[in-house]
Amino acid sequence: MCEVVLPPDTTAHRVAVLSFDGVGTFEVALAVRVFATANDLAGTELYEVAVAGPDRPTHTRTGGATSYALLPDRSLAWAESAHTIVVPAAPRIYDPPPEVAAAMLRARANGARIVGLCLGSFLVAATGLLDGRQATTHWHWAEQLAADHPKIHVHPERLFVADGEIFTSGGGTAAMDLLLHLIDRDHGSALATEVARFLVAPIRRDGDQAQRAGWAVPEQTRSLVDTLYWAEDHLAEALTVTMLAQHAGMSVRTFARHCRDALGIPPIEWLHRVRLRRAQELLQRTTWTVQRIAEASGFGSESALRYHFTRLVELTPGEYRSQFGAARGKRPATERVVA
Repeated sequence: MCEVVLPPDTTAHRVAVLSFDGVGTFEVALAVRVFATANDLAGTELYEVAVAGPDRPTHTRTGGATSYALLPDRSLAWAESAHTIVVPAAPRIYDPPPEVAAAMLRARANGARIVGLCLGSFLVAATGLLDGRQATTHWHWAEQLAADHPKIHVHPERLFVADGEIFTSGGGTAAMDLLLHLIDRDHGSALATEVARFLVAPIRRDGDQAQRAGWAVPEQTRSLVDTLYWAEDHLAEALTVTMLAQHAGMSVRTFARHCRDALGIPPIEWLHRVRLRRAQELLQRTTWTVQRIAEASGFGSESALRYHFTRLVELTPGEYRSQFGAARGKRPATERVVA
C-alpha cells in the first residue's frame, strides 16, 4: 500500500465518467477501475469516481451489434461540478448528445479538466474545447479528426497529449497511459507506479501508437526487451549505451536503431527517463539526500539529477518532494505534454 497523507481539509477529487447512448464500454470500465485502484492502494478516497449521464439507462456499443444497457449512478448536473470529466469513446457517434455537450462545457467553465479517451476526442472536439490546441485520437481516425476539425493540431502517432487542462489519448490501451499520467500528475510517481503494477500495466510506455498500429515498425527483438529489463535492474551502475548494446549482442548502431524503432527515442534518452522515474519514487518514499538519490538512480551526481529533473519534469527535486512527498499537493494548473 502506498502511504498517502492528505491535509484535513482536502476533499476527494471528483471524477465524472460520462455515459450516453453509443458509449464504448471499455473506456468507461477502464477509467472507473484505474481511479478506484488508486483509492484502494492509497488507503483513502483520493477520487470520488462515478458514471454520470442522463436519468435513464444508456445503450452502450462496443463494436458490431454488441450492446447492453448501462444505468448511470450520477446525473449530468453532478458531473458539471466535477474536477475531472472523462469522455469515453463512442464508436458510432462523433457529436455528443446536446445535454452531454452542455455538461462538458459547464464543467470546463467551472475549471474541470476534460479527458477524451480514444474516439472521445471527437466528442470533445465537437464542443470547440480543442480548437487551437494539440490533441490525438485512435490512429485509424486521426486524419478524420484533423479534417473535421482543422483548428486542432492532431498528433496521430502519440499515446496521449496534454494541452493545458484538456487531455486526449490514442486508441485502446493508450487510454491507460493517460489515466496513469493523471494519477502521477495528481499524487506523484510512487502511487502511479503502484497502480500500474497492480493492474499489470507499464507505468509509462516510451513510444507511440506506431508500435501498435500495424505501421512499418520493426518488431522488438527478444534481446532488446531482455536488455531493457536488465538495465532497469542495474540503474545504479554506470550504464552506457555501449554496455546496453553489448548485453543485447548488437553493435551500438544496430542497438540504437532497434531502440528508436521500438521506443521512439534514442537509448540514452530512454535511460534518462527510467532513471528519472526511479529518482521520483525515491524522493517520495525516502528521506535520502538528493545526492544519495542521484547515486541510487544512476545519475551519479546531484547536478546531473537536477539537470534532467528540471528538463523533463519542470520541477527541481526539492519542489517535487515538497509537492508529492508525505503531504501531497497538486502540480501547476496547466501543462503541455505530447507523450
